[in-house]
Amino acid sequence: MAKVYKAEFYITDFNDEYQGINDVKEIIEESPTFSWALVHVSDVKESKEFEWDSDLKINHIEATTEDYEEYFKGR
Repeated sequence: MAKVYKAEFYITDFNDEYQGINDVKEIIEESPTFSWALVHVSDVKESKEFEWDSDLKINHIEATTEDYEEYFKGR
């Protein structure tokens, strides 16, 4: 039997390598990580630009969803 999984995750582009939302979608859909599955990216949200600092909460493995969501407030 087949299944569909919906996953939500955050991608931090601290080196400004992605050229926008479509670039992010393409990179996810073509990732070799998912070579065994069909991947469709339905929605990507983008935060405002900010200065990267190594002391940011999202620069730590213990970062929570709430820590990432702070960058989308007031969008």
